[in-house]
Amino acid sequence: MGARGAGRASRRSRVLERKSGAWASSSQDFLRLATLLFDQSARCAKALDGNCSIFTLAGIPVLLSALRCLLIELNSGMYGTNQNDTTIIAKLADSSNDIKVIVEAYPSVSTELQDQLQLLIEIRHEIVHPAHRPSGEMSNTPNYLSSLRHAGLLQSTGTETDYVWLAQLQSHKLFQWAFDTVRATVHVLLTAHHVPSFVADGLRESYSRYATIRL
Repeated sequence: MGARGAGRASRRSRVLERKSGAWASSSQDFLRLATLLFDQSARCAKALDGNCSIFTLAGIPVLLSALRCLLIELNSGMYGTNQNDTTIIAKLADSSNDIKVIVEAYPSVSTELQDQLQLLIEIRHEIVHPAHRPSGEMSNTPNYLSSLRHAGLLQSTGTETDYVWLAQLQSHKLFQWAFDTVRATVHVLLTAHHVPSFVADGLRESYSRYATIRL
């Protein structure tokens, strides 16, 4: 088995199987990094035009890594003995789309939040797997993500002909929207898993810390 196949198999088995060894709440490490990037993003935006920020390109993937870690922690019983869900763990082990797992496994996620999460995972794909050529639209925004443009979340000239697509993603507003979406999702997850209030309050606070950072 080549390195690619071996790596995928190793990651799958570490999620799916209970192995010996130690692990910890790495969601907080990713979240702290995402929050630090958000702080730098706000500084960058303030120094430029109030929105333009290259830090968004790093921050959104890291933020979704924090969410994936939290999903695994919750469904592996890290925050309580009655939190285990082997069905969701199996889905996380086999799926490359954590958002799909959330939407399918947590009926309390509202339709609006589902739509936001679907957009967020596509933004993550656009950053991590960039299609670095023209899309064919005058605005340079891919049609399937035009709702983000209409919502004013992208870095834009404000005219019909706009920046290249990857430059449009360099938006502090988009980064804040991503954090807003993840914070709302975390609230749903913690409630669904009946996480003890003293633990849940601390987690909610950590996923809300970005909101104290102002331009």
